[in-house]
Amino acid sequence: MPIEHAPKTLLVIEQDAHTAYLLNYMLTREGFEVITSVSCDATHEMIQAMTPVSAVFLDVNFLQQHDYSIIHTIRGLPTWRSTPILLLAEQAEMDFVKSGLEAGATDFIIQPFNAAELLMQIERHTPQSRTA
Repeated sequence: MPIEHAPKTLLVIEQDAHTAYLLNYMLTREGFEVITSVSCDATHEMIQAMTPVSAVFLDVNFLQQHDYSIIHTIRGLPTWRSTPILLLAEQAEMDFVKSGLEAGATDFIIQPFNAAELLMQIERHTPQSRTA
């Protein structure tokens, strides 16, 4: 039986308030509902009770402490296991991107990004976004 995802809903885990605001603005203009979290600790608890989202955008800065627990939590929940995790990184953070991908993230986006690039990544990794 296929897992139900909240259609057109995205989770943004971003510690920089400006970047979180920008993502929310760009993605809601494209018709997505955006849920934002500024902490991995809060996100661990939050996703336990949530319907899986279409995709997760994760600030790679959370991985700089070699803490991949949010990726492991998402991959460990049967209903969230196939949810794409897209890392948000700057060019200088590619070592953390590599580690994040090895820990189970799906792909990455280099900042600065634009709405078209975000939408292409969502489309590439979420087949349900084509029909929603």
